[in-house]
Amino acid sequence: MRLAEIAEKIGGDLIGDGNFDVRDIAELNLAGPDMLSWAESKKQMKKPSAAGALIVPPGVEPGRPGIRCPNPKLGFVRAIALLRPQKPPPPGIHPSAIIDESAKIGARVSVGPAASIGPGAEIGEGCHIGAGAHIGEEVTLGSDCVVHPNCVLYPGVSLGRRVVLHAGVVIGSDGFGYVPGDRGGVEKFPQTGTVVIEDDVEIGSNTVVDRASLGETRIKRGAKIDNLVQIAHNVIIGEECLLASQVGISGSVTLGRGVIMGGNVGVADHVEIGDGAIFGARSGISKSLDGGKTYLDAPAVEISDARRRMVVYGRLPEIAKRLREVEKKIKELES
Repeated sequence: MRLAEIAEKIGGDLIGDGNFDVRDIAELNLAGPDMLSWAESKKQMKKPSAAGALIVPPGVEPGRPGIRCPNPKLGFVRAIALLRPQKPPPPGIHPSAIIDESAKIGARVSVGPAASIGPGAEIGEGCHIGAGAHIGEEVTLGSDCVVHPNCVLYPGVSLGRRVVLHAGVVIGSDGFGYVPGDRGGVEKFPQTGTVVIEDDVEIGSNTVVDRASLGETRIKRGAKIDNLVQIAHNVIIGEECLLASQVGISGSVTLGRGVIMGGNVGVADHVEIGDGAIFGARSGISKSLDGGKTYLDAPAVEISDARRRMVVYGRLPEIAKRLREVEKKIKELES
């Protein structure tokens, strides 16, 4: 593809030879002379690279044909979509798929080997159901969803448009709810609610979203959830939230819009998090917190306080040693 064409489609300004033929894309240190890469700073430009063309920010000269973008990495992401477009599977139903006669299947739908679609399910046009996936009774999928192999959608859950579920995702399993019995043991709180996933949500492999005990668990528009995340019953995930791997969210938590959680963050039940809050990896959230701030540590505190804590943590062995010395001197004075 001509460099000028790429520049136009990603919204950047062409630098130099617009007829340069871009054959592929690669990272800066791996790109060859017929490839396009990107650099985000003058410092990166000092690294050796054989890339034939570069996407660079304002004020940086590529020293070769290039494209200038305010956000080079975003421009590069858009270039990947142009140069390595994903081919949708051809529409059609594999002979080994099992589809209930009452299910409604839209146009241009692809259903893979050994997939199953239950009674009353509705599959929107352009959807792809991967091998071995199960779509339960009365499940609804909007148009252009992708359900990768071995996903399970329990009865009654609902997906909006352009939702992507990666391999092994489970939507609508029972939430973890038990009540102490009057004769010992526990009794299960029936999980009779549902899960609603709005448009443009993407969920990584082996993540689980539990159905609500009553009402609904909801993942709002544009949220992106990594692999191996646990989302419990009655949780609300706000629009455009980003949750990294191994995040665990307890029941009835509400995340505002644009919340970001690093890996292995844990959230206690019934907590509310404000819009735009950011949590560093392994933070532990035990109470509701304001939006627009960055938090770290367990229990999570604002990052400036967390850094002060870490300084103290590092000095604890020295402090303990000095304390023992003081205690020894006190005993000597008392004797």
